[in-house]
Amino acid sequence: MSLVPCKECGSQISALARTCPQCGAPCIQRAMLLTPAKSKRIERVVMFAIAFVIVYVIKSGHSTEKPNQPSSSCAVDDLQCIGDKAFLDASNSCVHPIERLAAHSVKWTDGRFESKFTRFRWANKSTGAITFIGDRVEFQNGFGAYTPMIYECDLTKDGKTILDVRVREGRLPD
Repeated sequence: MSLVPCKECGSQISALARTCPQCGAPCIQRAMLLTPAKSKRIERVVMFAIAFVIVYVIKSGHSTEKPNQPSSSCAVDDLQCIGDKAFLDASNSCVHPIERLAAHSVKWTDGRFESKFTRFRWANKSTGAITFIGDRVEFQNGFGAYTPMIYECDLTKDGKTILDVRVREGRLPD
């Protein structure tokens, strides 16, 4: 605990004192000090603000192009470029339709930062529709056992419209 001079009489008093014990003058320093509780609250607010900014930056992306649209830098027949740009759209749009195909429970086996899809191919090259393919899900059967599944999701080139979703038992070859 530190000592500070009283503003009225100059005697040394505790920084946490409300009034000077010598002259009875109110101590202004107390209001300006950070108590451990105030310090913890400020630390929590700052950490929350930093986390919010990080999530906002990740969600909004760093690109200036419109989201969910392939940039003009992709050629019309460049599957790799268009597929890479639509990967997030596929992960966001196709998850729930895939889950609805399960008769029972669903368990995703991908990691927190892994994509649900590992491959893609043309569904219809003339329209720009792409089929996204993955095998990071298991469907529960009637006996409670989980079976690995391969799933496919056909998306239009805007990444918003799902054309078809299919699942079958198995794993993709490495």
